[in-house]
Amino acid sequence: MPADSSQNTIPDIERLPDSALLTRRQLSDLSNFALITLKVWAKSGRGPRITVVEGRPRYRVRDVREWMGAA
Repeated sequence: MPADSSQNTIPDIERLPDSALLTRRQLSDLSNFALITLKVWAKSGRGPRITVVEGRPRYRVRDVREWMGAA
């Protein structure tokens, strides 16, 4: 059975609305930071703000843009 590629594509952040949500994997692919780095940062309050949806971390595009602009 083929893997679900919808979660494994690098989003075009410029075309997404501010309210769109990214998975940690998508943010990792977009930012080139390892998943574990993003997870550690989330626990220590670093990185872009996290929105929890159904118990899973998500990142609003608006917050990612602000974070990337400040980096």
